[in-house]
Amino acid sequence: MAITYVRKVRAAELKTVVRIINEAKQVLQSRNVDLWQKGYPDQTVLKDDIARQIAYFLICDEQIVGVAALEDQGEAHYEQLIEGSWSKDSKEQYAVIHRVAICQGHQGEGLASTFIQHLLSVAAVADFKDIRIDTHVDNVPMQHVILKNGFQQCGRLEDSLHTPCFAYQKFI
Repeated sequence: MAITYVRKVRAAELKTVVRIINEAKQVLQSRNVDLWQKGYPDQTVLKDDIARQIAYFLICDEQIVGVAALEDQGEAHYEQLIEGSWSKDSKEQYAVIHRVAICQGHQGEGLASTFIQHLLSVAAVADFKDIRIDTHVDNVPMQHVILKNGFQQCGRLEDSLHTPCFAYQKFI
């Protein structure tokens, strides 16, 4: 059985983050998913995630196999869904899981699901009860991972680049 855990990304590890994100961009492109194909997330966004200490690595058997951000300040484009609505039990303070990327060669191993579960634990320790996530409407594999981890689809939103995304929510 693989041993997995998460840890915060250090400033000196930006190159590793960029490499993993670029690999994920290639995978998305090969699946004809028009997500992350116009520059975002770029080095500035990723560097900011690290500086704000919201960037995490997934470690599997002592090897970095993924990166994601756990946003703890809410999101402007999450305030109003285009279609649907957040739960009536929504909290004023919520966390958002963003930019989940698994290294090439490790996709299909269930690591995105494992990563989300670890990030849910981090959110719980920080006393967040309301966790949200979104993904591109064409990113079917990630939609499956999100639903598998108990999130409920609440509607649709557009991110800052006007990308059409499904929005999900989970209470812990």
